[in-house]
Amino acid sequence: MLSIKHYLFRMAVASLIGVLVWGLTYSVRRRRNSSRAGVYREGAILLFLMFLAGLLFLTLTPPTGWSYNGPFQGTVNLIPFREGIRLFRFYYKNEMWTALWVNFLGNIIMFIPVGFFAGLLLDRPLWWKGTLCAFGLSLFIELAQLFVCRGTDVDDLILNTLGGLIGHWLFLLLCRISPGFVGRCAIPRKGSV
Repeated sequence: MLSIKHYLFRMAVASLIGVLVWGLTYSVRRRRNSSRAGVYREGAILLFLMFLAGLLFLTLTPPTGWSYNGPFQGTVNLIPFREGIRLFRFYYKNEMWTALWVNFLGNIIMFIPVGFFAGLLLDRPLWWKGTLCAFGLSLFIELAQLFVCRGTDVDDLILNTLGGLIGHWLFLLLCRISPGFVGRCAIPRKGSV
């Protein structure tokens, strides 16, 4: 459980960059939306940028810090589920429950907010938009990890995309539970107050 707390701490510290980006782009959004965007939408944008900064920091920095020897030292797996099954068996056999959690469920859970916020913030939220956002972000991360001493794995891409789809389902659940809240986070329309 210690490594999960460590990941969350690293994400929380890096999320301050998201606050900075939100603050620096606030006036642009206000001008573009003619000050129609409300506090709920701005809050959702802020939370998404904080999450995104934390996610990118966590996934695009070398696992041992900034000191590493060379542009690539990870592995590349392009065969779906081959490496994932091997790792699952190894972790299970050696009772490495935290590693099992982080590697499999963590890859899904980590991308749930991508699908959720895509539904909440995009115009005309459709399931494939949130899933495509998660897929595109995951693909970017997996390709960028070639240059930061991390492995690149198609299983991560699959699990991250699944997380984005689950995030969209959670968005749909929120639409049923609190349609007013979702409406306050929507893109402001001309003539709306």
